[in-house]
Amino acid sequence: MKISEIITPVNCKYGAPMGRPDRTPDQYEIITNKLTGEKFKAFKTGKICRKRVRLDSGGYDMGGAYWGLGAPLYVEFNKELTHIKFFRQ
Repeated sequence: MKISEIITPVNCKYGAPMGRPDRTPDQYEIITNKLTGEKFKAFKTGKICRKRVRLDSGGYDMGGAYWGLGAPLYVEFNKELTHIKFFRQ
C-alpha cells in the first residue's frame, strides 16, 4: 500500500483544508473489561500499518492539506482503508 493512496489531492479552490478526516470501520464488537465491567467498542480492522506523512516547509502534505508544523505526523491504516487515523508523535 502506498501513502499516495491515502494522501490524495484535495480541492484548494477556497483554501487548503485543515488536516484530513479519520475513518473508522463500521464493524465492531462490544468488549467488557473483566476488572471494571466497563464496556467499549473494539473495531475489527485487521493488520494495521503505520507510515510517516511528510510535510513541506509550510506544513502541507503532498496532497495539499494543511497540518501546520510541529511533531512528526503519522497515519495508521488497514489494507482495505476502512481504518485511517492521523496522529502526531
